[in-house]
This record gives sequence, C-alpha cells and structure tokens, in this order.
Amino acid sequence: MQQKTIKYFIISSLSVLAISILYGCIKKPLNQNPTGEYTTANYWRNQNDVLAGVMGIYSIIFTEDWIGHDLYCFDDQSDDISVDGDHPDFKVIERLNVDPTQQLVYITWPFAYEQIARANNALIYIPKVPVMDESIRTRSMGEAYFLRAYAYYILSNIYGEVPLIQEANVLAGNYNVAKSSVDSVRARVESDLLNAANMLPETYGPADAGRVSKGAAWGMLTKLYMTADRFQAAITYGSKVVSDPNYALAPSYTNNFTSGKQETNTEILFAVWNGSGELNLPNSSISIYFSPRPWQGWGFHHPTENFAEEFEPGDSIRKRATLISVGDSIPNQTNISTISASDATSPVFAGMAGQPTGRLLPSMTTTGYYIRKYTAYDANGDGGIDFNLKQPLLRSSDVYLLVAEAKIRLNGAGAGDAEINAVRQRAGLFTVSDAGMPQLIHERRVELAGENIRWQDLLRWDKDQIIDINTIVSKPKAASPLLPYNGTVIIPARTFVRPKNYYIPIPQEIIDESKGVIVQNPNY
Repeated sequence: MQQKTIKYFIISSLSVLAISILYGCIKKPLNQNPTGEYTTANYWRNQNDVLAGVMGIYSIIFTEDWIGHDLYCFDDQSDDISVDGDHPDFKVIERLNVDPTQQLVYITWPFAYEQIARANNALIYIPKVPVMDESIRTRSMGEAYFLRAYAYYILSNIYGEVPLIQEANVLAGNYNVAKSSVDSVRARVESDLLNAANMLPETYGPADAGRVSKGAAWGMLTKLYMTADRFQAAITYGSKVVSDPNYALAPSYTNNFTSGKQETNTEILFAVWNGSGELNLPNSSISIYFSPRPWQGWGFHHPTENFAEEFEPGDSIRKRATLISVGDSIPNQTNISTISASDATSPVFAGMAGQPTGRLLPSMTTTGYYIRKYTAYDANGDGGIDFNLKQPLLRSSDVYLLVAEAKIRLNGAGAGDAEINAVRQRAGLFTVSDAGMPQLIHERRVELAGENIRWQDLLRWDKDQIIDINTIVSKPKAASPLLPYNGTVIIPARTFVRPKNYYIPIPQEIIDESKGVIVQNPNY
C-alpha cells in the first residue's frame, strides 16, 4: 500500500476526484498504475492541498466494496434481510458458513486500510503546512481523526483483532505488523474520536454540509462505549447529542430518507453525502443495490416476513418509510412492467394478467419486500434513479436509543423511557413506561431497520447474554404468507457457533502476504 504517495485523484479538482473513484468491479483496487502522482515531497504545500487531501479520505466511503454496499452484506447474517443476486460469497456469509478465501471477506480489508492510510498521511502532514487558516487546519485534523476511527471501528466489529497502522508506521515504512487486541483497537478509536470531538465544529454552513461534526464524534463514541459495555461513558457522550438542538430528531421520520429533506436535517450525523455542496463527491452505489431490478436496481437485499411483522399495527410511518411491499409504487418511478400470469396469482393483482403496472410485482422480489429507504427517483419524471439521495451512516435516533439502553442496563427498566418515547412520539406512536430490554430491542429493530445495525446489535447482546442469538438464527427466513409466496422458506435454520461466528475470518490473502505475521482468527 503506497501510504506515502498521494495519487492524483485526491489532489486534483473535485470534478477529477469524482470520476476517479475505484469501483468494485476492480478485483485488486490498490494495484493500479497512477497516471499522475504527487509524493510527500511535493504535496501538502498549502490550504488547497489540505482540503483536497481530506476530500480524498471521504471519497473512499463511496466505494461499493466498502461503505457503499458490501458492508450491508454482513448485516444479512441477521434475521431482517436475505441476500439475493449473483454473488455466492454473499450467500455463504448469510448462512454463517464463511471461509477466509472468499472475495467479500478480502475486499472489505484493503478499502478500510486505504481510508486509514489517507487519514494517516493527513495527520502527519497537515500540521506541517506552513501557512493556512488555523480553523481549517484544526477542522481538517478532526475530520482525519474521525474517518480513521470510523474505519478501525468497522474493521474491529467485522474481524475482531486487526493490525494498527498509525503515523509511526508510515514514517518508518513499517506496515507488516501483527494484529492488535480488540481492546487496543478500541483504545485507538476512542483516542481518535476524542481528538475529533475537540477539533470539529458543532455545525457547518450549506457549502460544507456533509462534513463530520462534533455530534458525529460524540455519536460514534456512544456506539464504541456500548460495544465495550462502558455504559456510563455512553450516557455521558450520548447525552451530548440528545441535549444539543443542533442534532435534534428530524420532525418527520421520512425526512431521513427523502432527497431534498436530508440536506438540512439535524438528525443525520454522518452520511455518504452524494451530490450537492462544495464536497461534490461521487454517487454512492447503495440505491442500485437496494432497488428492484426492473426498477433499474440490482435488488440484492430482501426483507423477511418476520421482520415485516415486527412493526406494531400503528407504526405505519416507519413501516411505510422502510418497506416496499408487493403492490406498492415509488414516487417518480416510471418503469412499467407487464403483469404475468404468475403475478396475477397474488390477491393484489388478481385478474390483471397482461396489464402494465409501475407497482412492485411478486416476480420482482423473493420475499415480497424491498427496503424503501435507499430507493428514490428523479423528480423530473425521466425515471432515473435519484443519486442525490444521501446514505445515512449515523443518526441521532440511534444515539437516543443507545443512551436509553445504557440507562436501562445500569439502572433498570424505565430508566430509558424519555429517550425511547422521544423516538416513538416522532413516529406517531403512544408512549411506553417502565420499558426494559425487550422494548429497547424492538425499538432499535424497527427504528434503524435496514441501516446495517441489526447484526452488530445481536452480537453484542448475545455476548452479554441479553439474548441467545441461536433462538433467532435457528428460525428460517421466510417470505410473505400471501400468494404466490405462501411463506416459502428462503434461508433454512442456521446455527451460530461461539466464539467463532462473532467475527469474520481474516482474509487468507492478507495472511499469506504478511508471511505469517498476521494470524487467523480462532476456529477458522
């Protein structure tokens, strides 16, 4: 990995950066010959270099083999969603039968470390830029700390122990290092996020919308502390988000997933910020992966019937914002399909064989559902996917519910009622009292549905013996009970093996390249 080299796509104009992202069809994304090159000897000269260099860190999160899509395949191990499509490694991971040689196991690793490498360079050289606006210098350092922490947090959640590559490694050219303990990785993440929280502003103007703020750092600290069972620390930092009007819940749940409503949304703490603003970064691929194939998507993720049934009867706002069901249509979606004889066996389309429709047909989905949150179309009516739709990675409601959980686990049922009810009332639901962990688990499942959170929640609750994860994965994933699905089993009962399945194996290619310095996770 060329950690001292800043390739041309992170120092050129933003338009050049936008077309230079490495897409997932490239099997060896880091083994590319740069067409132009800057080094540490002729870069980091001025404020413009710093701004472009930081944009280069952000640009990694758009990559489909990283944040843009592949991470969501790990959440398909949960009970909420079943994976579809033409990638067998995705399906093996869902079935808890993963092995170290599969492409998806490998491909997440180099993109995460590329994000870390770019952040390391920024943290080394931004302090050395001789003349620049000091507020921009400080903010840029905070962004680099946050984005490095985020990559390490995700890596450790997926693989457990991972190598820590930091500034000293870059300066010494020492990149082949052994894995660090989970506690050591968490300590690095904590330190970086605390630095970020001290350096980042609370808010930005419209031109800088999409940059990370103090609220994003506080929110990620809350998630980190809950992962480590540090409940009081989670309350301390989560409460900073809950009490700050700059990070208030959006007045409508749907604003979080509606193009044009996201740009000024205080609830979105961190997102893949497609489209507008001076950041002007490229489009994320998530809308492609979550949209039905006949509607220009690739249709990889299908919610299960068990998940659809988790919504309370009155929870129509969140359910409709989350799920596309057979018979539904999407605003500005103009692709028309013909209702087949098979489709017409569904009560929704009975007697309509041969007619055109823009509604979701049974033949478009294996379960009867799609995730709605990432499917949107251009308002001009041309039927094009709206790639201006942002991809939320951290929302205030997640933090509210983590604070509620920490309070419940420290002080018992009822201690988190205020935070739970703030989220429920925003969804138009009645308040609850004396809520314990079952209510909290339910609330996180439906509030954060499809946002790549469920599986990590299940893992930490299982580790703490709040739940038995095998009671969840041992239930087959099933489709809608309606015709023509008839409750078909999509994924049979699975078995979770402790401690093996808490983490994905280290990619075999990484172990081989390290010549034994990096060792495999237990039981693989």
